[in-house]
Amino acid sequence: MLHLCAPLALLLAAGQPAAPRDPQVAVPPLPTPAAAEAVTPVDPAELLAFAEYEQRMRVPVRVNGAGPFQFVIDTGAERTVISRQVATALGLATGPRVNVAAMTGVVPVPTARIPSLEIDAVPRGIAIDAPQLEGPHLGADGLVGLDSLANNALLIDFDDRVMHVQKSRRRQRAAAPDEIVVVAKSVMGRLIVTDARFAGKRISVVLDTGTAVSVGNTALLKLVEDRVKTGTPIRIMSVTGAMLTADYRIVPRVSVGGIEVNTLPVAFADVPPFKRLKLDEKPALFLGMDAMKLFRQVRIDFPNREVRFMLPRDVVRPGMTARVVR
Repeated sequence: MLHLCAPLALLLAAGQPAAPRDPQVAVPPLPTPAAAEAVTPVDPAELLAFAEYEQRMRVPVRVNGAGPFQFVIDTGAERTVISRQVATALGLATGPRVNVAAMTGVVPVPTARIPSLEIDAVPRGIAIDAPQLEGPHLGADGLVGLDSLANNALLIDFDDRVMHVQKSRRRQRAAAPDEIVVVAKSVMGRLIVTDARFAGKRISVVLDTGTAVSVGNTALLKLVEDRVKTGTPIRIMSVTGAMLTADYRIVPRVSVGGIEVNTLPVAFADVPPFKRLKLDEKPALFLGMDAMKLFRQVRIDFPNREVRFMLPRDVVRPGMTARVVR
């Protein structure tokens, strides 16, 4: 099992708690990957450099041949979203109004018809009716949602600060010595890991690259309260511009597959996406970028419903400790 200590991260805090003390843990060297199956090199021209906005990622996207524009890859969003400013500048036709289930509630918004979308040289030929939201609230020109990622795999390389949208492999390779492979189930296009636990109790974990801080529901909070008695109220702004008050706590330990994350910051609130996924009555967590960035790489394969975490090297980043227990 891999033990990790997550750095502190939040959006808008009414009062910021003290950072947890990092545990001192010996880090044995990882097994050599020499025996692992060779991976086909990725053409450097197909790689996308990304910038962080509150620990999220922005990548260049072409909309109907124009651009590139800076979009956030959001594995927690069912639909691709475009900013109202970009839609207006491109003169995109207005589509039907739709309901968007954001972290702060369900709101009706207009859509814009996107004839074509190109991400990492992977075109989507079918037109998209993308919800229009304000650019300043998005922190980007748009969001790349699951409707544009469903038939592909997403590789996030934190060491080299690049992201790559890949075609999913039909034949999956065995895990390398420095990898942990976690199998998930697909619900409305999202990958949900059910082999996850807190304090010995099973929980559901949704991988969400669109949120900077992990978010838990009340059912999970009831488990956490036995070990973390007090929290700090924080306010989080959603992509619609509305504000959400959440109970912010440092969760001592969460395990996901063979991975154990220690001192994980979590904002607790019963947000609409939990109900949308029928996770509102059982302990559940949207695992954000604050936790995923602890790894060298994360590869999310949607068709094969698997996630590959490449373990940190024995030299770890500041604010994080790791060890592997075989």
